[in-house]
Amino acid sequence: MQLKFDHDLVLNQESINRIKEFSHSICSIDDIKKHGGRIITVGDVTTENLERAGLDIFIEVVDLKTKRGEKTYNHRENSISIENRPGTISLSLIRAIESSIKSNKKTRIEINGEEDLAVIPIIFYGDINTLVVYGVPDTGMACIFINTEIKSMVTDILRDLNGKT
Repeated sequence: MQLKFDHDLVLNQESINRIKEFSHSICSIDDIKKHGGRIITVGDVTTENLERAGLDIFIEVVDLKTKRGEKTYNHRENSISIENRPGTISLSLIRAIESSIKSNKKTRIEINGEEDLAVIPIIFYGDINTLVVYGVPDTGMACIFINTEIKSMVTDILRDLNGKT
């Protein structure tokens, strides 16, 4: 069933708990290199590490700073710039991810606010077999391989947050 979004989605504690159940694994650059398919990154340090390793990133979602403010990053020309408040999946984030995936062109989405929850619409709109890589502070990189099971979980969460279909 296709969902239609017309407003920002604000996460509640139940949704946060469900998101924590996602099947992900801590992964290394070598693990990611073995994937061989489409890669989408969330987070500045993760994106930077994969770029340095020469990996081809389809979509990058960044907020131009690290979690602890240790480093800031520069804006890149031709990036999509949007707002996304903490604890929220903004309509502009949803639309930017949807259009980026549908365009089939490499894209960088720069967020003023927080990028952490971008993983949710990425999984919703992403193709099966896409690898989503994001940073886990003080731990490393986590990988989620998009499959039908994780897409179904995300669809249920988004349906509940959206309040309608």
